[in-house]
Amino acid sequence: MRQLKISKNRKVVLLLLAVLVAGFFLRALLARYYTAESGDLLLYADWAEKYWLYGSQNFYTYPVWYFAPPNYPPLLSLIYGGAYWLYEHKYYLAELHNIIKIPPAFFIIYFYEFGLYLLLKLPGMLADIGLGIIIFQLVKKISGDVKKSFFAAAFYIFNPVSIFLSGVWGQTDSLVSLFALSSFIALWAGKAWLSIPLLFLSFYIKPNWGIFIPLYLFLFLLKKPQVKQIISGLLVAGILFLLATLPFAQGNPISFSKWLWGERLLPTATVAHRASVSAFNFHSIFLTINKHLDFHSYLGIQANYLGFALFTFVNLISFRYIKRQKLSLSSVLVGIFSIGFGGYLFLTNMLERYFFHSFVPMIILMFTTPRLLVYGILINLSVFANLFYSFFRRSWGELADFFGANNFLLVRAFSLINLVIFFLTLKTLKFFKR
Repeated sequence: MRQLKISKNRKVVLLLLAVLVAGFFLRALLARYYTAESGDLLLYADWAEKYWLYGSQNFYTYPVWYFAPPNYPPLLSLIYGGAYWLYEHKYYLAELHNIIKIPPAFFIIYFYEFGLYLLLKLPGMLADIGLGIIIFQLVKKISGDVKKSFFAAAFYIFNPVSIFLSGVWGQTDSLVSLFALSSFIALWAGKAWLSIPLLFLSFYIKPNWGIFIPLYLFLFLLKKPQVKQIISGLLVAGILFLLATLPFAQGNPISFSKWLWGERLLPTATVAHRASVSAFNFHSIFLTINKHLDFHSYLGIQANYLGFALFTFVNLISFRYIKRQKLSLSSVLVGIFSIGFGGYLFLTNMLERYFFHSFVPMIILMFTTPRLLVYGILINLSVFANLFYSFFRRSWGELADFFGANNFLLVRAFSLINLVIFFLTLKTLKFFKR
């Protein structure tokens, strides 16, 4: 019996490997398409080229840019700069092919034309593979069911949401989530020395997980890590900070970072000042998406104040739930899902892809709590509609007209679905139980 179980597990692991490889190549095949529609990707390509043209120390301060000056943290700028360097040295592929016939000629032709876009998308594509492995491991740890773990990982790898974000749009939300989610899991496992630098890496790519700082501090207080672990984690994070910042700093990296975050990064986070920039969320039910400002009043209060109050309430009940569940792994994932999706629903200035903080925890919960499966699928469909609309609305007029018809009725309907399913999910998890 034991040998039979090992054999079955090995078969599932091999199938998982096949799924991961197939998922990666599917994303790579899509990397050449819709590059003109992705204004973000064209922006990243401009940054990648200018990193070498202007020099790293002038990268953030140079005044003239084709699209917009760089407004992402240094680590992501290094990644994009590295992508352009690899693309500029593509002739090595031809030399290698002449020697050993690898890589094949068709790939070299493809890479010469689309290689830069592929390399810019590569971090997100590889992060998807990493997240698939994390989903497999966590579902197996919670449920003890290897087959269920496999189907959960496959659900993510072949999910239109994850494929579209990394393989088509070229976003790095999966890379940010890979480090941040790993940080929370490491903290839960009592490895603060590892959690701290992982969280730093996430923030130094994009600070999207900033909404989870209260949750992280709450878990930190509950776990009470040893002082030596905290010091070790801070030391490693400090070294990573210097390595990533020194190439850009003109002098003191601390003063440079203060200028960068104060003058460039943080001010652009809410530059739109919309109740909802492009998210199908709570504000989109009552106000017009990408039109009403975040200080517009409805239900007797400004949108930004109302959203923050609701988000604070979600945080508080999430903390209570985690404590009531005695800090179980499932409760931490529930907390990340509720706060992540709650931020997407209730905070102002939300983009369509900011639901992604909660996406991986949602999939894990779907496959470990069967009653949530239908709810998860409905959220999946709704957020994909949000992504599809946001990406193609400028280049596909009929789509914009379809979603905007009857005073954006379809947008409001999807927004209401998100809100109702979020509430039903929390109710199913007994979130409101005293």
